[in-house]
Amino acid sequence: MNKVIHSLKLKPMTKYKYISREIIKLGKYLRELRKEQGLSIRSVAKSCSIAPSHLAKIEAGDTLKTISIATLVKFSKFYGIPVSSILKEAGFVESYENDLPELAQYLRLKYQLSPQAIRDMTMAKEIVDKKYKK
Repeated sequence: MNKVIHSLKLKPMTKYKYISREIIKLGKYLRELRKEQGLSIRSVAKSCSIAPSHLAKIEAGDTLKTISIATLVKFSKFYGIPVSSILKEAGFVESYENDLPELAQYLRLKYQLSPQAIRDMTMAKEIVDKKYKK
């Protein structure tokens, strides 16, 4: 499974401020996940133990502050999506054609399922896998 991390492409915002395209894509993706579930910024921020203002900046793609691994893991756990899928959606990690997508990523891309439906199907797969071990 070969993966390559893209070099950051910076988008000039002002004379002194540069924001990577990947950060902007990450913010859009996280906002989309939150809106699909009908959640407020405040409720997601509280569940992920971050400030609502920081989440709003992340979603707007308007943060110069790097997003920590711990914060990505919090989003991953909250939405039930692997960190690797979040990084792929944002364009930080590239996968090759031979790589098979994870179930959650496949369901999202192929069928545009909500995060809740993906969690339900993933849980059902785990139950079936446990019951019918090879």
